[in-house]
Amino acid sequence: GRIMSSIHDENDIKKVVSPIFGYTNLHQEESKDEESSSSRTTTTTTSGNGNVIHNHGGVTIEELKEDHDGDDDEEEDHHPSEFSRKLATRRRIVGSTEIDTQMAKGQLVSALFLGKPDIGVWALEKAWSNGRGLTELREMMMSANNHARFIASEVISAAASVEKGRPLIAGLVGSAPFQDLLEDENREIQSGAASAIAKLGLADKALSSKEGEVIGLLQVACQLLEDVPDDNETLTNLLQKSSHDVVASKTNTSSTASMSSKDTTAVQRGLELMGYLASRTQIKEELAHGFRATGVSHSAIERLVELSDVPDGDSISSYAIASIFSSIVVSVKTLQKEAFADKELSAEQYEELQNLGKTEEEKELAKKEQEHDPPEAVHNRIRKLASSNVPRAMVKLMDGSSEHTQELLVVGLTRMAIEESVRGLMVQQGVLTACIKFENGENPSETAKKTLRNARHCIAKLLVTLNPSLLTTSQRMGAIKPLVQLIRDHESSDLQQFEALMSVTNLASMGDETKNRIVAEKGIGTLSYAMFSEHESVRQAATEAMTNLVPHPDVMKHLADPEHLRLFVAFAAEYQNNFGCARAAAGCLAMAAQDSKIATTMVQLKTFRETAHVLLECGNLELMHRGLILILNLIYQQGNDGDNESSKVPKCKKAVIDAGLVAFCSAYVDSYHDGKKAASDLQFSQADQALMATTIDIAKEIVKACD
Repeated sequence: GRIMSSIHDENDIKKVVSPIFGYTNLHQEESKDEESSSSRTTTTTTSGNGNVIHNHGGVTIEELKEDHDGDDDEEEDHHPSEFSRKLATRRRIVGSTEIDTQMAKGQLVSALFLGKPDIGVWALEKAWSNGRGLTELREMMMSANNHARFIASEVISAAASVEKGRPLIAGLVGSAPFQDLLEDENREIQSGAASAIAKLGLADKALSSKEGEVIGLLQVACQLLEDVPDDNETLTNLLQKSSHDVVASKTNTSSTASMSSKDTTAVQRGLELMGYLASRTQIKEELAHGFRATGVSHSAIERLVELSDVPDGDSISSYAIASIFSSIVVSVKTLQKEAFADKELSAEQYEELQNLGKTEEEKELAKKEQEHDPPEAVHNRIRKLASSNVPRAMVKLMDGSSEHTQELLVVGLTRMAIEESVRGLMVQQGVLTACIKFENGENPSETAKKTLRNARHCIAKLLVTLNPSLLTTSQRMGAIKPLVQLIRDHESSDLQQFEALMSVTNLASMGDETKNRIVAEKGIGTLSYAMFSEHESVRQAATEAMTNLVPHPDVMKHLADPEHLRLFVAFAAEYQNNFGCARAAAGCLAMAAQDSKIATTMVQLKTFRETAHVLLECGNLELMHRGLILILNLIYQQGNDGDNESSKVPKCKKAVIDAGLVAFCSAYVDSYHDGKKAASDLQFSQADQALMATTIDIAKEIVKACD
């Protein structure tokens, strides 16, 4: 079967395997194909050692001449089918039984499904005993021979991997013999049946619609994940030692070895089945809340965490475990939104289009079939997994894993980071450090680029609300570069840029050390560019980040440029369109006005007078507070150092008075005095009352400074 995968022409493969399967109708198939296919020529040559070589339009078969007393091999017809017929005869004459023949056919079908799927479908449907393949497969399933039952489960699992093979074995899956395979005490027999369930279930939800059946499958999956005692000999080893089939020592060793490889072990099959089940909301809840199989001391999640410690880096199990963890921490609705993220239509619009062609009854039925998975349930599952050391397990899986496994792991960790309460735990379990170290090599693939972008997004999510003082110095400083790169990445989404900007704002508040690193990573230019984003939240976050960099010398130099300063003045006046951005810009201006050069440049702008009045007269106490601080700092620019620059400073105070801003402050104080009565009449909250009192005190100070 493995050799057949190296032959390119499917007709040649059929000629070789037909006699082994006992298929006698191949010539009829060929006669039907002759009208639509070109004629094939056969050449015969002799190799240097005297062996005869036949070439049938691309495939070369060399028949070894052997000396056999009393044999008529000298006169054999040199043709692939004749060669394979003699091979099949030699197999049968060595004391084989009917079940041995069925097992040999089953192993060959399994190998063909893996190497040549279309030929595997043809073999199971037609070639195996002239169309009796499914009947004999059922007989093997019901056999008392464990070897036969094992091979039958492998055939079903292999067929379930192929789209055209699924309809052939779908009827067997619902049968009592198949249920016996699924409940068999032998793990390898059970694992093949479980694998078929998973593969067929992914293509047909109706296979596991009953709650009891689904939980039963979860039990099977958990049992397959358990360790096998050392004194239990596996069927794979028994198959390798079998003396029923002499040819196995020459031709079947490779096929049995392939079945014992790591991708077909019981644990792998258990992960495969659990991966399918984890797509269902019911199973997500069961796993997150500590489901454990009967007779097992630990939960399924604990076992998955244990299996995550893979010493040899990536494996199929790494990908399967990553898939399970990633599925548990997301809802179906979120998955739909992610699928439509880069599409012109949203998930909601697509659903509306789908409903246009449905009746009211069909719409109601569709609603009932939808799985209910509210956000709070997802957040609760994330908290459960974080407390079970799942983030640490996912970090371990990242070491040496393939780019597709890393993609799943990073996506899963990013999904977990939406829950604010577990961000500290995730940092403690190594998620932040792992994402900071995540880098691409030379010429990265599109998958690798996307994974790196998601790793940076995970950093952003973790640091949006986390207190920077709780991080180590290396974590604080190391997170800045990937965050700035994410903001600069033109392929990043608005959400990714927004959360990266929020994290930079958070880190910038820590002190001069982080401010210096942000500036060193070309943060000023990056933040300035982000301030021109079409998305309001991105503009606001970029403005807030720039504000938190004040009073870094490079930032003050940037703001002293009239073109740059004009942008902040304009943003401060647009409070009706983007209040958050206006508040941040006003705060930046208020702090920057302590610099004499910036103060002088500001009052010389044509838009200064209008913007200052907008801030004072807008009716919002937060903006008024920032506007009053701005005016106070402008007035206090007295130039007491005696240099030439001091001669320019009085212009600021004069500009404030000429603009009528001091008059406004005087009227404001006269109207509200201490603000208590006005605050009571306006039914202000306690926080607003305190803020109003503060604004009145600042206004008094401005009036006094100008007397």
